[in-house]
Amino acid sequence: MKKREKYAYIALLATAVLIFISFTLTKFNEDIQKRVYKLQVTSLQNLSKQGGAVVEKNLEGMVNTLYALTEFLDKDDDFVNEENLDRLRKFAGDRDLMFQRFGLADKQGIARVTSGKTIDISSRKYFQDCMRENRASSEIRKSDITNEMICVMAVPIIEEQEPVGVLYGCADLKMFSIYENTILENEEQYIQVIDLDGTYIVKEPSSMLGKRDNIFDGLSRVECQTSLQEIQKKVRDEEPVYIEISDGTSRETVCFTPLKLNHWCVVTVMDRSRITDSVDFILGNDVYKMIFRVAVGVLLLCCMLVYFSWQEKHQIEKFNEQLMYDENLFRIASEKSGVIIMNYIMKTKQLHFVNNHMFGLSFPDRVDNLPENFMKYIPRDETKLKEEARKIIVSMENDIGTRVFFLPIKRPDGRDMILRIQLISLSGADGEVRQCVGVLEDATETLHLREKADRDSLTGLFNRSRAIEKINEVLKDFRVKEGSVHACMILDLDNFKQLNDTLGHQKGDEALQDVAKILRQHFREYDILCRFGGDEFMVFIVNIPRNAVERNIGSLLKKTTLIYGKEEKKVSITVSAGVFLVSEPGCDFEKLYQKADEALYQVKHGAKNGYKICE
Repeated sequence: MKKREKYAYIALLATAVLIFISFTLTKFNEDIQKRVYKLQVTSLQNLSKQGGAVVEKNLEGMVNTLYALTEFLDKDDDFVNEENLDRLRKFAGDRDLMFQRFGLADKQGIARVTSGKTIDISSRKYFQDCMRENRASSEIRKSDITNEMICVMAVPIIEEQEPVGVLYGCADLKMFSIYENTILENEEQYIQVIDLDGTYIVKEPSSMLGKRDNIFDGLSRVECQTSLQEIQKKVRDEEPVYIEISDGTSRETVCFTPLKLNHWCVVTVMDRSRITDSVDFILGNDVYKMIFRVAVGVLLLCCMLVYFSWQEKHQIEKFNEQLMYDENLFRIASEKSGVIIMNYIMKTKQLHFVNNHMFGLSFPDRVDNLPENFMKYIPRDETKLKEEARKIIVSMENDIGTRVFFLPIKRPDGRDMILRIQLISLSGADGEVRQCVGVLEDATETLHLREKADRDSLTGLFNRSRAIEKINEVLKDFRVKEGSVHACMILDLDNFKQLNDTLGHQKGDEALQDVAKILRQHFREYDILCRFGGDEFMVFIVNIPRNAVERNIGSLLKKTTLIYGKEEKKVSITVSAGVFLVSEPGCDFEKLYQKADEALYQVKHGAKNGYKICE
């Protein structure tokens, strides 16, 4: 690498790292803001609960005050008298009670007020509620006396369990402002109180919603993801509401918390924009300082990385030169021996082929980035081949020692071929595996000969020795499904000697072939079928449901009733079977053969053409 190129590389890498760090720290800043905001929202929710509790407590106190005052009144026929009014005047204006004046009303709704006026309140809702129900009621209305908005709270006067009139108290809405600043944590939070219609009982003008007399009017003039109709419905249904609003310059988080008394709602507000600005101010300088400090360290680190990278590249170039030399040697050796050699380099993730056009195949000289790139050379419909190829590649990367795989492929001329792949791991002086060498040779003929050696020449079924090997493999790796078993079945042909004596050995061979064909059709591909010798067959049924064994054998015996010859030379061939069921591990071939043979013996010395099952 030239000096100028090296410096350009350093500058590019440093710039990329700085951009990444700047992005990361900016994201960190945003995450901090989100966390602070989440904490503030939690604080706002707690504030709503506290504010609601304070307001409810005071409202309950005012109701209880009115009920207590009814006990001081004389409840004669004409209780709306001057004496009772004098008693009430003593409490009017008491700040602890929060009522500026009181009123007494009879059944007809004619009320006398402690201020001296007489008014008709029969049409007012709080009066009607009290006369109908034995409970407190309230109403926000404009005062007939002061022309100001007031809160009227009323309770029924009970005599002999019947309401005989109403006692009510009038409180100026300004009285409720004492709730406002007693529980606030900071100046970015506000608390307000509204009735069901959205009219303010306590208002904070600093909030963007507090600039109007009705909160719903204020909501209609700001941006909000929740519709105004939905908010109104929830407030009137006395359900809590949580929303975000914006007027284009600032943002606020608003919580609506219904009260249990008086049908009022506490509204807590948090100025989110002021909080965000504060977080930005606090974190901003620290973030930029951190970026500068990290940048200096990153530049030094980049210089070190570039140096080591240059060294490594130089080593790889030398390694590749040696590899080319080794490949030439491999090529000469493989051409002489008639094999393909492949060499997988762990460090570069490259797979090299030597003598890659052997056997009419067309492997590339080199494949980079295993296994993805190699899979491109396998047709899409060869799913099984892809799976086997992936296993071989994984073995090259992870396994140690010598391994052998057989890979069935199709040659370009259409002929089937089986490749024998032998992998050998090669390690360096430090003992770490550096590469994996593979030798590919044509094993088609060898495997065909092995397959031929494993089969009975007359029937094509497994011979005795191969069947025993395969059965032992199943018994060693013992796995059965719940409710299933392995079944070892020995079959013996009935009247087979008579057939040979009457119609000749050629007809006997024909009968053996017919039975073998029936067995192949009746059983599954992975069941083990064997001609054990003479007229004796063995079937090892893998993983068969226990309740299906008898049905399966009965069906087989029906199929194996064969007739050969005509008239006086007619011979009937049937089958007798002894079956041993294996449901647990620990059984060997000798044991299961012995048990199945004993069961067969009992059948042969009985009525024949039947079966016996034991376990």
